[in-house]
Amino acid sequence: MNIRLSNQINMVGACITTANTTENTAVWNGNPPLDFTTDIAQLQTDYTSVTAKAALADSATGGAGDAKAQAESALEDAAFILARALANHFKKTGNLDNLGKVDLSKSQIVQLRQQDLLDKTTAIRDLGTATLPEPGAAGRGVTAARITTLTNAINAFTGVMNMPRGQIVNRSTLLKEVDTDTADLLEQVADMDDLVQQFDGTDAGKRFIEAWKRARIIVDTGGGHASTPPTPPTPPATPHP
Repeated sequence: MNIRLSNQINMVGACITTANTTENTAVWNGNPPLDFTTDIAQLQTDYTSVTAKAALADSATGGAGDAKAQAESALEDAAFILARALANHFKKTGNLDNLGKVDLSKSQIVQLRQQDLLDKTTAIRDLGTATLPEPGAAGRGVTAARITTLTNAINAFTGVMNMPRGQIVNRSTLLKEVDTDTADLLEQVADMDDLVQQFDGTDAGKRFIEAWKRARIIVDTGGGHASTPPTPPTPPATPHP
């Protein structure tokens, strides 16, 4: 998959991660404009489908076995990095209960069977999301970017886990579908920009707006300039209280 599509999909993932932090969920969940609650759920569903399809496209030159092996390896790597960041944070904050949940070696993660791996990495991702607002977490590597990376890996692994062995995927066809589906994701996010702006009635809402704007910035990791969507406005620096 080309860099342009990867950057755009990662941006959508960052928006979902941002919206689903504990602090930001409290801003929009059950509060007007209520369409945001519906739209974020639909965006998550569509994003999961696109990331799974993108993973298939990336491994389409092999069969199902290659796709599963690549997705599994990427998931193990992403989970291990976030788990060690969380372990460092919980050790320093004295949270021994949560430390026990993430104090894993790479070999312990690699040894997990498929469903156990999916369950454990999802638990690590969810714990990382809940830990994001804690003081000092970001400095220890518990960041929205790392959680997005793990979320992408979970979605990719889920997408290929049940693919029939020996199945050969048409890479060109899949890439066209990913391109079209990603354009739809970008349009969904753009429509949600107008809804996010309406959460400005509280300090927490204002912080959510600024966090959403930061997530909306497409980070160019090199190359792939075709059909780049409009760059969102750069948010002003807003110190956290």
